[in-house]
Amino acid sequence: MTARLRRGPAAVAAALATLAAIVFPVEASAQAQSSRLRVEIDTLSPRVVQASASTLTVTGTLTNTGDRAISEVDLRVQRGDVLGTETGLREAITDPSLTSALNRPAETSDFEEVTPRLERGASVDFHVTVDLVGDLGIDRPGVYPLALNLNGVPDFGTTERLGSLSTLLPVLSVPGGGRVEPPAKATPLTVVWPLVDEPRMVETALGGGSAVLVDDDLATSLAVGGRLYTLLDAVRTAAESDPAILRSLCFAVDPDLLATVSAMTEGYRVRSGDGFVDGRGATTADLWLTTLRELAQGQCVIALPYADADLAALSRADTTALQALAVDAPGITFDERGRPRTTTDIVESVLGATPVDGAVWPAGGTLDKRARAALAAIRPTTLLVDNTRLTGATGSAPFDLDPNLRAIPYDGLIAQSLEPRLRVADPAVATSSVQNGLAALVFRGGLAATPEPVLAVPPRRWAASAEDLADFLGTVRALSAQRFTTALALPALVAGEANGTASELEYTAQDAAQEIPAPVTARIGAADRVQRELIDRVLFEDDAKQVTPEALMAPLRRGLTRAASTAWRVDPEQARRAAAQVADGLETMLDQVSVNDPGRPLALASKDSPLPVYITNKLPVAVLAKINVGTTPGLRPQEDTLVRIPANAAIPRYLPTEVTRSGRFVVNVWLTTQSGTELGGTSRVELNSTSFGSIILIVTGTAAGALVLMVGLRVVRRLRKAKAADSAGADL
Repeated sequence: MTARLRRGPAAVAAALATLAAIVFPVEASAQAQSSRLRVEIDTLSPRVVQASASTLTVTGTLTNTGDRAISEVDLRVQRGDVLGTETGLREAITDPSLTSALNRPAETSDFEEVTPRLERGASVDFHVTVDLVGDLGIDRPGVYPLALNLNGVPDFGTTERLGSLSTLLPVLSVPGGGRVEPPAKATPLTVVWPLVDEPRMVETALGGGSAVLVDDDLATSLAVGGRLYTLLDAVRTAAESDPAILRSLCFAVDPDLLATVSAMTEGYRVRSGDGFVDGRGATTADLWLTTLRELAQGQCVIALPYADADLAALSRADTTALQALAVDAPGITFDERGRPRTTTDIVESVLGATPVDGAVWPAGGTLDKRARAALAAIRPTTLLVDNTRLTGATGSAPFDLDPNLRAIPYDGLIAQSLEPRLRVADPAVATSSVQNGLAALVFRGGLAATPEPVLAVPPRRWAASAEDLADFLGTVRALSAQRFTTALALPALVAGEANGTASELEYTAQDAAQEIPAPVTARIGAADRVQRELIDRVLFEDDAKQVTPEALMAPLRRGLTRAASTAWRVDPEQARRAAAQVADGLETMLDQVSVNDPGRPLALASKDSPLPVYITNKLPVAVLAKINVGTTPGLRPQEDTLVRIPANAAIPRYLPTEVTRSGRFVVNVWLTTQSGTELGGTSRVELNSTSFGSIILIVTGTAAGALVLMVGLRVVRRLRKAKAADSAGADL
């Protein structure tokens, strides 16, 4: 196999020509009624043609996916005209159903019978070998469109094409004929090797103890046969055969993934229904991380934004502060002494390797202007971008793009070819992304060699098989061994002076549509504004606890960043769940500061008796809160009061009030920040007042005065009457 290539040219050629028993997955398009046969390829050998090869062998399985049995199932191999330009390759990759191999084949082999009859749902193996020169007429180096054409007769029908495989076959040298000579100056080549996954960690602002994961799928991915294991093991196997392969690779790692795997090694829990179970992947995580540490020593490493956050979406949601945290990470994680750690610190502490300073690989290979400006404001930044998106470029990489911002283009042709093709024009056509990627790599590094650096970037969450990855790395090694390519020193290129300029980086409406949904980023933005308010004006370090507000809020910030991960671009529902989970965590934290319900009515003895309020703060930091009292007839509280509540404390506060009547009151009391963010819930306090209040006193005083006046008048009248009686008696 190519993963076992030695450095000798003969061994290299032989290995490229003989790729036995490999799994060759195809990305089938959306199933339609016209697709009656599903093609699964097990072997395509050779995958890169060299002079030592004389035949092409294809093996696999056909499955009847239609609604009728099929008779006379035949197969033949077809090849189209050689593709000598990048445009031709792009068209063949973009729409394999329109290649000349399918529609205007230049050469074909004879039809061979696979089976006389294939019932509905049944499968049959096939094996076909054709002569590269005699049957397919391969007569010169280049990239050829290749098609596997499947014909048959459905019941009640006539002979028709029922399925096909369309791919590209690179030819470096013709069997028994011409070959491509290596250039005078080899093409500098580096392949970015992505180690990225979905965010798995579950945290709230009150997190602590063992790590908690949303599921145990990461353990499966890290175990033998899993996606992340396969990606790393392919490099390990290739490096055992030829350590020089590492010079042509640059690991792209997610700091959050590294932190999560590292936490798994210490033991972790997994959510299960309403409870938790112990995780099963501690040993697996340790083995995977140990392998990565060994491979990464002294090698090129790029740190992705924390949790591979969607920088464009965060910028569009006006959360540039969170974007800065994702890129540089101060305030997202802290060391054992409480000091903030950057993404560089995280990678160094877990891997023992220093990532390339200032390098950022944005999702989709492009960023909008606002996101770029935010990055440039953080630090000098070099973007790894799709070369088809970079316009007005003059000179060579790195290109000055914006103030404090440079760009290094990666090869868009290779990137496009490696992306799985989920839909094609003809639903009966399947294709293979990795084989197309091999063809693009050979075209760029061998057939159309250029002295300009070539940066090859596969899909961010690459899910190729172990055999495909081995073949891909084997081709990289073979091109280097035959002096077509040489290792590109990407760190030196990033650190070097700009050699050119570019006018713009295209960011289209289609790019914006691929971001995580706007309602999700809006919710993330709202939570981010609250947590920043808490840090800036509400939470304070307590001398006794020595917990900083930044450290307390770090788990929440990590959760916000994970909710904005590019992993959710293809799963909007998961994005909404992640954002809701963080919002719930923030709500839980705010509920730790609340007004206690006294549980019984309180009595006010006088008109100016203070209103007692009991406040609890369960957070390990002091909190500055505003006490709010609702409007209640007969009760006039003083203006809203600010109170500083110590960490992990319960304190009373007595609010000056004026009672204007006696009786029973129900008063609503709650806490907010100064800007109005509610802390905890609302407490309903029942009050009994025996005080008369000013109005009652006035009424009572007036009545008493009237009574005195009336009594006085009556006394005067009686005195006058008595005096009049006395005068009348004297006259007698």
